[in-house]
Amino acid sequence: MNQRIAVAIEELPGNIYVVAENFSRCSKFVVCEINSKKIVVQKETYFNPLNGHQKSQSQLPGYINQFDVDYIIAGVMDKKTLSNFHQFRINVITAPKLQFKDALEQFLFGKLNRYVEKIEEDN
Repeated sequence: MNQRIAVAIEELPGNIYVVAENFSRCSKFVVCEINSKKIVVQKETYFNPLNGHQKSQSQLPGYINQFDVDYIIAGVMDKKTLSNFHQFRINVITAPKLQFKDALEQFLFGKLNRYVEKIEEDN
């Protein structure tokens, strides 16, 4: 069975994509479908419709859920957002500032697979 992951992206100068350090401020999400042989068979990009909106972070799990993902790779997030992802049965993996291609490769090889507790305080 295929897996689907979403990666929260921050764009740096030079067209470099990294995992967004702050989840709510990511500019876009790259959604990848991965087959049982650990090959990316589909990749789609979706802009973050809530980018720049204050207090939007806890609404993003519902937005991400529509893409039927099993995992989200992102940076820091508050406890409410983490809980919202878990309610949708989306596993959260942290890898802030890791280049997108490196994050994807590490995920495929099982080296990137957990949430590290770097939680922002609720505002």
